[in-house]
Amino acid sequence: MIKDAFLQSLVQINCIPVLIIIFLIFFLQTNYAYEKEITKKFIPSVLLLLALILVDNLDYYAYDALEVTGFFDTLHRLFAMLGYDIRIILMASLISVASDRVFGHKHTVLITYLPALINVAILMPCLFTDLFFYYNPDGSIGRGIFAFEPHILSGVYMLFLFALGIICKKKGRVGETGILLLCGLLTIFGFLAEFLFALRGILIGVVALDITFYYLYLHIEHFRFDSLTEIFNRDAFMADIEKYGRTSASHLISVDLNDLKKLNDKLGHTEGDKALKAVARSLQDSCLKECFAYRVGGDEFAVLCIGKTNDQVNEMTRRMRESVNDAGYVCAIGYTEWKRGETFKEVYRRADETMYNNKRELKALKAGTGNSEKS
Repeated sequence: MIKDAFLQSLVQINCIPVLIIIFLIFFLQTNYAYEKEITKKFIPSVLLLLALILVDNLDYYAYDALEVTGFFDTLHRLFAMLGYDIRIILMASLISVASDRVFGHKHTVLITYLPALINVAILMPCLFTDLFFYYNPDGSIGRGIFAFEPHILSGVYMLFLFALGIICKKKGRVGETGILLLCGLLTIFGFLAEFLFALRGILIGVVALDITFYYLYLHIEHFRFDSLTEIFNRDAFMADIEKYGRTSASHLISVDLNDLKKLNDKLGHTEGDKALKAVARSLQDSCLKECFAYRVGGDEFAVLCIGKTNDQVNEMTRRMRESVNDAGYVCAIGYTEWKRGETFKEVYRRADETMYNNKRELKALKAGTGNSEKS
């Protein structure tokens, strides 16, 4: 009967986290060919989750029924210490992914892990002192004067995670903000459930869900971006048209890079790709808040504006022209207002017409300049 109860408890605690991890491993392996960089970022988290399940089960079950004195007391302390360490390093691994996306520097990722690694050294004395925690002869836990140090560090990490979410919102990545805040709140719930109510295995399941949610979100985001220019692609454009069209969209801008074919034929596709990247960066940098840039075709770009005035859009397109010219290229740019009740086809056709009018003006200006130089 005791054996049956042990197995039942074992399955209850580990079933959901293990199933989530199996699903995540399968998904990571399947998508590795398409998302190598994203997948690599999550591999440490999956390995840490597996390690935490192993350590927690050894801590929970291998010694709970024993009289934890002497050698067994040291082993129990060791597994408990590793459990604390891995939990915090696991949080750091998740936060490092967000830090890398927000700041884009490897040094930031290393700094993210640093407090967790220092915590490993801080907890080492718990193997032979009662400063952090200790076990009574009957197996019950006691807390020392530094018992809350790992929990305080976890709280600091959560604040950092929330700060990253706020930064994402300021950068216009509202969806990622929601995911990061959700991960933070779920993790806090997991910690409180284990700490206040002595519920086992909750945090592992919660963190497994956090990692899965965040990975799936980034997986979706990966396929919304153009792989060359790193701005939104045509699929994202059509999705946002469906989302914002006829309700909050105020303007549509059509952009075309001039002479891309000549550039490819004369200098090669590498230079052509360089030009596309430069134009995309110029558009992205010039966009106002709630304006989104897309690459919708070979040399064709679009910008969707939400809740902007004609003056704001006019000034924005002026900055776009200047930025593209400063990069050494020329783009034809046209925009139109999206009036209530109009269909996307109507608005897009009108924006294209204004862009082609601008293209003809630029060609005429170029031809006139050439004639002047000849004369």
